Amino acid sequence: MPPLISVIVPAYNVEQRIRDTLESIMSQDYSNIEIIVVDDGSKDATADASRDILKTGLRQWRVIEHEKNRGVSGARNTGFRAATGEYVLFMDADDRADKDFISTLYEVISDGGHEIAFCGFREHRANGEERLWPIKASPSGKYSSEDLTVMLLLSRIVTGIWCVLFSRRFLEKNAITFIEGCSAGEDVEFTAKAFSRSISIGFSAKCPYVYNIHDEMGSIANASTAEQRLTRYIDNTEAHFRLTNYLMENPSSRKLINIARYVLLPISHTRRLNIYARQKDRTRFDAEIRDPETRSILWSSFRSIFWKPEVFLKSLLLLTFSSIYFRSRSDI
Repeated sequence: MPPLISVIVPAYNVEQRIRDTLESIMSQDYSNIEIIVVDDGSKDATADASRDILKTGLRQWRVIEHEKNRGVSGARNTGFRAATGEYVLFMDADDRADKDFISTLYEVISDGGHEIAFCGFREHRANGEERLWPIKASPSGKYSSEDLTVMLLLSRIVTGIWCVLFSRRFLEKNAITFIEGCSAGEDVEFTAKAFSRSISIGFSAKCPYVYNIHDEMGSIANASTAEQRLTRYIDNTEAHFRLTNYLMENPSSRKLINIARYVLLPISHTRRLNIYARQKDRTRFDAEIRDPETRSILWSSFRSIFWKPEVFLKSLLLLTFSSIYFRSRSDI
């Protein structure tokens, strides 16, 4: 019997959508799976629907209910604490996966003795249109965990939290959890922290995960107004700062420290200035852009020119034409 893999599914008001997700998990060709659905205080019958679906299969399963909505991070943390598998996988409740999704990731993680394995995915829209997001790295090439972490941080590879298989003990040992209360950016923060702490990471060139794009998904439904979009942008910015600080406070290599200091930190400060501009708060914007430490951080981004030149160019624009920049961002 292969090791147990815990599939954690945070769910909120997805009574009408969760069937495809759970059935795609139950039909995986990997034999040893436990399914943990965390109903995050849904107002519909998500929990009962999940039980009715899971009862029809032969997999181990649990449905855990939050009395109040705690957000996707809280739901994932609850599922992780309940997991008993050697490996864990976080899957969204409105997505689905090809039957070889889990076996593909397990083959990678077991054959290479890795702590993390990931793959690409397919974006699927309601009109049937699909877009592939493969891992843009050579499957035959040899990449260190540092190489792959750098590629992730610089957006040279794209993957989602739902496409990553983690060793449960690895996550526990490094105390990597989701930040509760964060509505956006929490998944990227979690994945990047885990990558940075890992000794060995592997990946597959396949795209067996289907990420469904629809109007009811959180990133769209919760961004329908300017206020909601700004809230998500603020949460993303805070996640960006936390990740940057984490990389600098938990150094695993000089290269990662430099990327945090000269790429991610200037981006974080630029995003903070964008927030002040979008709030039309000229007083805080001016105080920030005049702050010697902020200016030093933005100027230091010239060191990112060979990694991500647009970071320095935006910093230069901010420092040189701050009034014009403020007006352009405040109109968003």
